[in-house]
Amino acid sequence: MNEFQFPVVLVIIFSIIISLLINKFLLNFKNFVPNESQNQEIRLSNLKIPTFGGLAMSIAFLISIRLLGKADFDIFQIAIYAVLITFIGFIDDLYNLNWKLKLFLQFIAIGTPVFVLNIYLNVEGLININLNNSLNLVTTIIWILLIVNSLNFLDNMDGLAATTATMIALSLVLLSYLTDQYKLTDISLVLIGSMLGFLYFNLPKARLYMGDSGSLFLGYCLGFISVLFTWNKSIESSWVFQIQPVILFFTIPLLDFTTVVISRLKAGKSPMTGGTDHISHRLLKKGYSDKTVLLIFVIVSFLILGITLCILYLSATLSFLFLLIYFVLVLTSLIYFLKLPILD
Repeated sequence: MNEFQFPVVLVIIFSIIISLLINKFLLNFKNFVPNESQNQEIRLSNLKIPTFGGLAMSIAFLISIRLLGKADFDIFQIAIYAVLITFIGFIDDLYNLNWKLKLFLQFIAIGTPVFVLNIYLNVEGLININLNNSLNLVTTIIWILLIVNSLNFLDNMDGLAATTATMIALSLVLLSYLTDQYKLTDISLVLIGSMLGFLYFNLPKARLYMGDSGSLFLGYCLGFISVLFTWNKSIESSWVFQIQPVILFFTIPLLDFTTVVISRLKAGKSPMTGGTDHISHRLLKKGYSDKTVLLIFVIVSFLILGITLCILYLSATLSFLFLLIYFVLVLTSLIYFLKLPILD
């Protein structure tokens, strides 16, 4: 897989250009959405906006990863599987699949590379038991499923899911670079490039949505990158987070997911129904503009990155202190957002 090898900077530029061109082409398909699909969706923006941005991002990412040449064959296979889950989301965008069927298809798309490529979180090593990797594999599938669907939930406002995913990928770029995992650095940068080509059309006021195809694709890629990340045990404070320190980078989508699930269960609703009860909606109700909400999410992303680096690189005592600060902030934020009124 190394007959093609381009400098990573050129590959990133290429991914941006390819994403831009395909997304621009997809702007022509704003009427290519069945009416029955539209009637079941709750959006803040015009339903005539095309929802196919995920297709462009996944194609741009797949082609660009191939041009890296030195990317492991496992990673290229994951990029191919990412296109598969993108098409699952695309079908869901068109026909609103039953959530049970969609979850089953996601399980197949995630579970296949986990089992075939033997990629997993070492949970059994953490708790010092040996179940022949069965717990590791199941936990890994559940983790990626959670990331995929939390990003899917977060796609509820112009630019929000793509901006948050870009910040997560940027954090992965920094930490993988600091731990000498340059292949993951390159892959994360290429993923950012494919997202930037979409964000140009998706920032407020959006001309293009990523749809379920995009949110599933981004959650899939970021979830697998977080699993592929190998923690450097030589760092003094590694005892604080034995599985994967990058898990902290997914705080925002997981916090939004938790807020929505708790809110809907308390209201006697199914968590799988649509609604305007997300964190972004509550902040809009509070009076913030959509651009201000995006800025808040970016600032919080940088804050999470800073706290994570403090946890991982400071002395054991200070690491533990920052870990406590992190949990207190997350719990306080959850309580605060649950108290905010939802958007009408």
